[in-house]
Amino acid sequence: MNVKADTLSRTVSPHRYLSVIFACLAIFILSGSVFIDHKVEGAANREIINAHDVIQTFRIEGINFLPETSLNPQEFRVKDTEPTIYKDLQGNLLFIYPYSSFVERRENFRWFEQGNIFAFTFEGRSYFSKQYSVKNLELVYSITYLYNANPQAVVDNFKKVNQVIFTDLNAGKEVVFMGDSPSWDVKLSLRYYEHWWTDSDDKLQCDSYNTETTTIIYKGKIPEHPVPMKYSVSAGTDKSYGTQEITPEMLARTINLGVSGSNGLIPQLDSVYKMEITLDGKTEELELKAKSDGS
Repeated sequence: MNVKADTLSRTVSPHRYLSVIFACLAIFILSGSVFIDHKVEGAANREIINAHDVIQTFRIEGINFLPETSLNPQEFRVKDTEPTIYKDLQGNLLFIYPYSSFVERRENFRWFEQGNIFAFTFEGRSYFSKQYSVKNLELVYSITYLYNANPQAVVDNFKKVNQVIFTDLNAGKEVVFMGDSPSWDVKLSLRYYEHWWTDSDDKLQCDSYNTETTTIIYKGKIPEHPVPMKYSVSAGTDKSYGTQEITPEMLARTINLGVSGSNGLIPQLDSVYKMEITLDGKTEELELKAKSDGS
C-alpha cells in the first residue's frame, strides 16, 4: 500500500508542478498588467515625460509607432531642437520635440512660425499636420488622409490619437454642465488640462488649455419651414454667441453649436453658465450647472 501510494504521488506530481507553473504565469501576467497601468498613470501624473513615455502610452492604447529612419530630423529642426520621428501602421508620422519644461517649450516652439516645415511630401504623399502641446514635449501628428480608402477609419484614428494625448498624456479632465427650459435641453462639455512648473527664477508657471462644446435639443413644436435662431453663452466676463438659420430637419435632432478653445483661465467648476436662445422671435433663458456624480 505504501508503494502504491508512493507511485500515485509520483504520477500526480508533474501535474502539480504544471499547476504551479501556470499559476506563476498568471500572476506574472496580471502583475505585468498592473505594472503597465502604473506606467501609464505615471506618464499622466508626471510633469516631465519623454518620447518613450509617449510611444509606450500609445502602444498600450492600441496605436503602435515604430521609428522612422527615412526622414532626416535635421530638416524638421526647430531652433536647436531636432525631433525623434515615428510612423504608425497607417503611414502617419509622429514628431516628438523634447524640452526641459513647458516653459522652455513655450519659449522655443511656436506653431505659427513652424507651419511651413510641416507642409511636406513624403513617399509621394502629402501630409496634413496637427500640433499638440504635451507638458515639456511638443508633438506633431501628420496624417495621409487623402490616400486612405476608408475616410471613417481616418476620422476614428484621429479621434483616438486626440483622446490618448488629452487623457493619458496631458491628464485632461471633463466636466459636463446641463440646463433646460420649456423648449430646450442644453449640454455644455468643458474639457481642460493644466500643468504647473517652478521656473529658474523660482516663479510658479501654469500651462493650460480648455475647450467648450455646446449641444442643444429642441423640445417644442417643430415649424414647417426654416426659421432664424440666435444664441449666447456666458460665464463671468467670457461670452460667445452665434446666429444661423435652422431647418425643421435640424430641429428634429441634436444641434451642435461648435467648439471654442482657449489657453486662458479655466472656468471654475462651480460656475453657472448663462444661456439665451431665440428661435423665430421667441427667447428663453437657461442656467447651466455642473452635473454632479450620480445625477
